[in-house]
Amino acid sequence: MTATERMAPGVARARLQPLLAPWSVAVVGASPREGSFGRAALAEVVAGGFGGTLWAVNPNYPNVLGTPCFPSLANLPAPPDLAIIVVANAAVEDTVDQSVAAGVKAVAIFASCYLPGDTEPRLPERLRTKAQASGLLICGANCLGFHNRDHGLRVGVFEAGSPCKGPITVISHSGSAYLSMLMGDPRFGCNLIVSAGQELAVTAADYLAYTLDSPTTRAVALFLETARDPEGLRAGLARAIAQDVPVVALKVGRTERSARLAQTHSGALAGNDAAYEALFEHYGVRRVESVDELTATAQLMASPRRFVGGGLGAVLDSGGQRGMMLDLSARIGLPIAEIGEATRQRLADVLEYGLEPVNPVDAWGTGHNAGIVFGESLTALAADPNVGAVALFSDIIGTDPISRAFYDALLRTHAATAKPVLSILNWSRVQNTTLHVEVIKRGLPVLDGVQNGLMALRHARAYGQFRALPPPTPPAAPASEIVARWRARLGSGQVFDEAESLNLLADFHIAAPAWRLAENRETALAAAAAVGFPVALKTAAPGIQHKSDVDGVRLGLKDKAALGAAYDDLAGRLGPRVLVMAMATGVEMALGLVHDPQFGPVVMVGAGGVLVEVLDDRRFLLPPIDTLRADRAVAELRVASLLAGVRGRPAADRRALAEAIARLGTLATTLGDVLAEVDVNPLLVGPSGTLAVDALVVPRQAG
Repeated sequence: MTATERMAPGVARARLQPLLAPWSVAVVGASPREGSFGRAALAEVVAGGFGGTLWAVNPNYPNVLGTPCFPSLANLPAPPDLAIIVVANAAVEDTVDQSVAAGVKAVAIFASCYLPGDTEPRLPERLRTKAQASGLLICGANCLGFHNRDHGLRVGVFEAGSPCKGPITVISHSGSAYLSMLMGDPRFGCNLIVSAGQELAVTAADYLAYTLDSPTTRAVALFLETARDPEGLRAGLARAIAQDVPVVALKVGRTERSARLAQTHSGALAGNDAAYEALFEHYGVRRVESVDELTATAQLMASPRRFVGGGLGAVLDSGGQRGMMLDLSARIGLPIAEIGEATRQRLADVLEYGLEPVNPVDAWGTGHNAGIVFGESLTALAADPNVGAVALFSDIIGTDPISRAFYDALLRTHAATAKPVLSILNWSRVQNTTLHVEVIKRGLPVLDGVQNGLMALRHARAYGQFRALPPPTPPAAPASEIVARWRARLGSGQVFDEAESLNLLADFHIAAPAWRLAENRETALAAAAAVGFPVALKTAAPGIQHKSDVDGVRLGLKDKAALGAAYDDLAGRLGPRVLVMAMATGVEMALGLVHDPQFGPVVMVGAGGVLVEVLDDRRFLLPPIDTLRADRAVAELRVASLLAGVRGRPAADRRALAEAIARLGTLATTLGDVLAEVDVNPLLVGPSGTLAVDALVVPRQAG
């Protein structure tokens, strides 16, 4: 079964049922000893209210915590769906062998499975092989288990208390983050939360596909270190966006795994993280930077209400907090709604004297009739057509009348509009948990901290806008005979020179300035006459990939004398073969293509020229790409402001830049399997189009 088939609706739920929703469970290593993991694991299953058959396995006891206990898995009345293995590393392999022999369908392994003096293949790989051969499902190893609250099953060794059930699924590669989200805040409601561990037989992609089959899943929070099943993850994310289940991801490990091996700027700049950026952008995944941001965003986006257009409407109880909120909103790019005259009049009618009827609203005044004032202010903002979401910023600390009045006002506003309505606490600290949980259960998010809340709103708005995009319409590929010719050439594995690289781009309608190759001084002069002065002269000696590294470029040569002198210098040092190119002007951008080992070809756009190595100003996209999505990526670049024209310069043709990006995407979808890297730097973007001034193509088989 392929990864895509495993991700199909219904397949994962049926396949993982013995693991995540078993009808019978055995705890291997169960113990009555206080403080032992064996006792804790059994106690958690009992505390979760598991309604199926439960057995303990330990040869030393007939009964553990009121649960029938048997000497071994082979002695059980029937094979359990799931065996929770609570044994030391040295006993794990034998226990897994016993599980397979007894007909167990799934196991959860908490042990690290790292053995001193272990031989190759090491224990994790041996377990992976056994699982593949037998079909055994494994949660872990080196995991902390999972909670399936829809099924009443707790698998773990840490007491979880009484967590809130809700619409969020958490899949985590971090055990610490898993425990924080499992036990840290009763307001964070999950239907399924999984510590994936080493993913020996079941991956994050499998858990994602399982939860997408659940009607209780309205958002997914991922804490990822890597993608062990890239194809499955892509298929799962495609399903999520099709089903309107937002996915929020905290991806760690932003290292440059491939930089030292890269032959182009594109490859050196991409590193390990580029493909994940492109993946998340392609499927509308909202990437976050911390667990606080992850949980806040998942809570907000679990609401069925979408923040698509307009800006934020906000009511606060402090002018100082309003100033801070406005500063943070501007910094992260969250728009504050410009309210209409009718809304301003409604606010003026209810606010105390001296308070301005503007958005954001400082509604406190003296605090007289605060519930009415805040409620009317919230309702007025929610009714404004320029407002896309409404938030109350206030530290609601107790169960006093004002705190209750504030939440009653929020709930009334929530009932009166289809827009998102939420509470954002000014301080990131759980304060009034009882009242917060009550409000959350009525469908109104309560988020900790102004910055976390604003970031969650920004993500929610970006997701709503992504969902509103039409299906991509990438440029068509060249004629089949052209594609076949380039495929054969790339298959040779030889690195292209600049001339051949420019020819490949031209066949995909990415133009360059007029240029000619020359083998001697006379043909160089003739080439310059043909393309027109001023010209650039570049070495075309075989094997030189980065011409600037060997001082192999001369720019702005205005006449034959300048060209002749430049040619004599280059030919004397680097050889007689040169490329003569007409000079061009425009904003320097860079385009690139890198083949990622997990996700395939990735397209880059960023600041060009020397800035490509200096500024961390680039975006990555997975093909296919159309001009709409390409332009969205350009708009996120800091260098994009230069395209609008500065200091009297004409605006650059941004649509032409988007078309060039999209065409490189078509090249990637057409030939990406035989390409390692493509580097176009600089790509000059002028008022009437784009020109690729330099290019390098590297086949995948090169070197």
